Amino acid sequence: MVITTLLLLCQLLGKGQGIGSFFSQQDSKDKLMLQQIALQETYLSEIKTGYKDTENGLNTAHDLKNGSFNLNQTYFNSLSQVSPAVKNNPKIQQIATYQQQIVTSFNNELSWQKQQSILSSDEISYIEAVYNNLLTECNNDLNELKMVITPGQAQMKDAERVKHIDDLFTKTNIKYEFCQSFISNTHGYALDRQSGKQQLQTLKQLYNLN
Repeated sequence: MVITTLLLLCQLLGKGQGIGSFFSQQDSKDKLMLQQIALQETYLSEIKTGYKDTENGLNTAHDLKNGSFNLNQTYFNSLSQVSPAVKNNPKIQQIATYQQQIVTSFNNELSWQKQQSILSSDEISYIEAVYNNLLTECNNDLNELKMVITPGQAQMKDAERVKHIDDLFTKTNIKYEFCQSFISNTHGYALDRQSGKQQLQTLKQLYNLN
């Protein structure tokens, strides 16, 4: 469009006896109009070119953004997957074994204590409270373990998952050792009390004491 306008302007100029002759025959209003038309055409052309460049730039940025998002989404999706090496970690089974042994040990001890009726009801309640607190912590550990080893539950690298499993194994092992020590002590305490009662009863019988 700019070229067409310029050619038209040249044709108009060529009809006179030269550039100076042509402009000498035109009043200032006509000359200004022709100049404004040429400038407007040039300006419009530049605007269109600039708009096109801007549009292309925005499209490129949009494509790059989508491409980056797709790459990031792929990366995050990969973090949500659980590798066989993590799933087959032997500590997972050991954690479950420890927790099952904690439950079994406490249930057996409470059952025995209630049958023997050596400890008071308050002492039995204390054992039950310790067991319930420990069981709550065990359930929290199991929920965390489930999150770590279930695909789609957490975005972690394999090394991070293994680290979580190691930490849970250590915590569960500490709970298991505490369980065994606590039960051993309460069981021994009950047996000592039972033995003391038996000795006292023997003395009473020996000396005919009521």
